Amino acid sequence: MNACARHLPHRPSTSARPSAGPTIAVVVVVVFALCGQAAPACLPSATAAEDADNAAGVDPRASDGAAHDDPPAAELSATELAVRLNAADAAERLEAADALAALGEAARPAIPNLIRSLGDTDLEVRAACVEALGRMAADPSAVIPVLVAGLEQPTRTRRGPLWAVCATALGNYGGAALPHVKAGLDGPSPLRARAALVALDRVGPAAVELTPRLVEILRRNEPPTRILAINALRAIGPGAKAAIPELIRHLSSDDFHTQYWSCRALGAIGPEAHVAADELVGCLRTGVASVRRNAAAALGNIGPRIGPPAVAALIEALSDPSQPVRQNAVIALGQLEPLAAAAAPVIERLLREPARFTPRAPAAKTLWQLAPNSPTPAEALLRDLEADDEPWLAADLFAQINPSQETRARLAGLLDSPHIWTRHFAAVALLQLGEETQRAQAVLAELAERDEDLRQSAAQTLSRLKESPPQPR
Repeated sequence: MNACARHLPHRPSTSARPSAGPTIAVVVVVVFALCGQAAPACLPSATAAEDADNAAGVDPRASDGAAHDDPPAAELSATELAVRLNAADAAERLEAADALAALGEAARPAIPNLIRSLGDTDLEVRAACVEALGRMAADPSAVIPVLVAGLEQPTRTRRGPLWAVCATALGNYGGAALPHVKAGLDGPSPLRARAALVALDRVGPAAVELTPRLVEILRRNEPPTRILAINALRAIGPGAKAAIPELIRHLSSDDFHTQYWSCRALGAIGPEAHVAADELVGCLRTGVASVRRNAAAALGNIGPRIGPPAVAALIEALSDPSQPVRQNAVIALGQLEPLAAAAAPVIERLLREPARFTPRAPAAKTLWQLAPNSPTPAEALLRDLEADDEPWLAADLFAQINPSQETRARLAGLLDSPHIWTRHFAAVALLQLGEETQRAQAVLAELAERDEDLRQSAAQTLSRLKESPPQPR
């Protein structure tokens, strides 16, 4: 499929949360299953599971998997998918679990079946069910114990170690997961401590109270936990400002992964991290490419308090041999106006040079932010549309830069281009600008009929127009 067709991915809709949920007896049974142990005789495993199914309106009977004309999993309801979790074929069970994960909150009726399937003989099915349970705002008291039980499972799956999959799902429960995260950080198990750090990536700002504990972990500088702790601080964001000195220290690490994540964490903390500007500039100039690009992004996210020397370093980075570094540098400069005014003539020259500067669309946006009256951004975006070079970025930016009437007329002329993607994204740009709307809609409708790759993108654009009709700008 053409990359343009993937620009606007389909997102499944979700419904309101149903009230039904699994009983705690089912949870206890599956906790033992996930740990590879038999449930004690005093626990009524099968009966409890059936009772939970009945409460949720789910048929607990297994499918024989023999039919060959069954509808695709993506077209089934949560109740129907719950039945497929009992299919004889592991591939069918896996497909059902993935489809339930895609449903998100709408999959709540299948919670009892998902919990029971955590004891599936196929590890990939287990991992998929964990992921599904982490994508719905289910009753924490029902699901969290199951996820916690898996935090010391080292078995690997295609989604990663099972403990990490469980930790990610646990973190999706936010504040409700914090008591278990704290217990993992303070407990004797190294694996559970790592799982707790992975969970914090999803808990995010709600874990701000754990910042001092994470700083302690960083000071120990142990490779298995160092990067996970830095990433947890990144997820906490501005509330993790107490970690700034320790993160600055880790910018000089010999391990480029540690430098990479420290840059990201400082950028997520924001303006309070301006004291790290000099060290970030050092990473921008001497780090490996992945470190350089994240140092550039961090400087932009921290904002104007980084000072003129850091802006000068970002302007230098516009000539970096790595395209991602150039991209983050030019985006960062757009976040630093008016401090970055000196970058405007440099970006204008780069966009006008015969040898194409990449990335052109972000550079055009930054130049427009720094020099709103310059005609160069619109010219660069028109060239991207005409050359079919990431035209979706150009289309989106036209709506932001409010181009001249002359540019709008040239956009309308591109509706007759022989290149279908140029026509498509010229129509998108015009609709966002509220120009030539009837003609642009007709072009999208025509292209959707003619080209399969364009169909989804055109349909989603037209659908958005129905919800929010374009207004002239």
